[in-house]
Amino acid sequence: MELLNRSEASLQTSFQTGFGPLFSQIAKAFQDLYSDLRRYYRGSNVNLEEALNEFWARLLERLFKALNPQYIIGEEYLECVAKQSETLKPFGDTPRELKTKITRTVIAARTFAQGLVISGEAVRKVSQVGDHF
Repeated sequence: MELLNRSEASLQTSFQTGFGPLFSQIAKAFQDLYSDLRRYYRGSNVNLEEALNEFWARLLERLFKALNPQYIIGEEYLECVAKQSETLKPFGDTPRELKTKITRTVIAARTFAQGLVISGEAVRKVSQVGDHF
């Protein structure tokens, strides 16, 4: 969990530096992603692929609105932008690459943490059996 917290803090710092005031308009997308990652890590039934796809869609929507404040952008237009994003790839291959890396990392971390809990329970049960002899 500490690694997720550090990652979020580092990302927030670097994006605030790079995006400046624009970051406040897109920060919610990052907060929601990290919330989903934490829930998954804790054992919730979160679909990581879906959460990451939703993150990129929300980020694109928020960036598009923030970079075009002179226009009133309706939901239909944003849906069209979202549909075209697969063709236009506004973030390049980054979403696909990060999806693979994040999914592998978070699954491994969750599995490791669950393994530690199970091994602790096993040690406790074995030590209780030893007390009966």
